[in-house]
Amino acid sequence: MWQTIKNVWKKAWGGPKYHGNFLHETIEGVMQDIRVKDTLTNVVLPAFDVKRMHPVLFNTLDAEREPHKNARLADICIATSAAPTFLPAHSFKTEGFDGRIYDFELIDGGVAANNPTMAAMSVLTKEMLRVRQELEDQNVILIHGGDVPVSTRTMATMAKREQERGAKRNKKKEAPSVYKNILVLSIGTGTKMKKNYTAADCNKWNILNWLTKDGSNPLIDIFFSASDDMVDINAQVLFEVFGCEKNYLRIQTDKLTGETALLDCTTQRNMDMLIEIVKKLLDKPVARSVEIDTGEYKPHPFITNEMQLDIFASKLCRERKLRQLGVVRP
Repeated sequence: MWQTIKNVWKKAWGGPKYHGNFLHETIEGVMQDIRVKDTLTNVVLPAFDVKRMHPVLFNTLDAEREPHKNARLADICIATSAAPTFLPAHSFKTEGFDGRIYDFELIDGGVAANNPTMAAMSVLTKEMLRVRQELEDQNVILIHGGDVPVSTRTMATMAKREQERGAKRNKKKEAPSVYKNILVLSIGTGTKMKKNYTAADCNKWNILNWLTKDGSNPLIDIFFSASDDMVDINAQVLFEVFGCEKNYLRIQTDKLTGETALLDCTTQRNMDMLIEIVKKLLDKPVARSVEIDTGEYKPHPFITNEMQLDIFASKLCRERKLRQLGVVRP
C-alpha cells in the first residue's frame, strides 16, 4: 500500500519513472571512453538541448573537425535515450580547440527527430557541399562524382559536356550521380494504432484531456505522428525528384496495441509478440506515400519489404567488392 502511494505521489509531483542506474552503468561498461570520431562508420546521434531549446546532431564528420562535438559515446547514448517522464535528462561538458568549455543539457533526440532520416540526410548533404566547396577552391571540377585537375580550356569543354549530360538526365528523369549512390533504410520502432478524433471531440477537451484521454495521449500522439509522417513524405518526395525513389525504404507499423504499444514493457511475452509483428511486416508489400494531403500509402503489388531489403543488401555487397578491387573509392 505504502509503495503504491509513493509511486502515485512521484508521478504526480515530478521526477522520471526510472532512475536509469542500470542502463547508465551498462552503457558506461560497454562504451567506456570511446568517442564519436572513433566509430567504425559515420554515425548521426540526435539529442535535444533543453538549455538552448535546440536539437543537437552529434555525428562523426563534425567530431573529426571540431573537438567540442567529439563527446564520449556513453554520454551521448545516455542522453539520446533519456525519454521524458521515463528516464532522467543527462548533462556533460566538452572542450573546444581554444579551451572553451561547452555545456550540454540533453534529453531524448526523439522529441525533435523521432524519425531521424532527414537529420542524417542533412548531415550528408552538408558534408557534400563542404567537399564541393573545397574542390572548387582547388579549381577541381566534379564529373559524375569524380574529380580531376584540368586546364581552363579542357574545363570549359568538360563543363559543356556535363551540361549536355545534365540535359539528357533531365529528359530521362535520371538522378544526379551523387544522389543515385545514396541508399536510405529507415526502420521505425512501431507506433500505437492511431485513434481518430473529430473537431467536435477536441472542442470538448480541457488541458488534461489533451494530455490523457481514454488511455491515450492525444497531444503527444499527434506530435509524434505528424513528425514521423512529414519526414517520411518529404524523404519520398526528395528521392522521387532525384529519380531514385527505389533507393528509399521505410519499414514501419502503426498497428501496435496493448502491451506491444508500451515503451517500457520488456516481458518475454511482449518480446515474442513484437518479433512476430516484425516477421509479418517483412512479408508485407513495400508501401510508398501517394497523397501528401492525406498520407495514404499505396502498396507495391509485387515487392515485399523483405525482397527490397535483399535488393539493398545486394547493392551494398557489390559496392564493397568494387571498393576492395579499387574500382571505386569510398
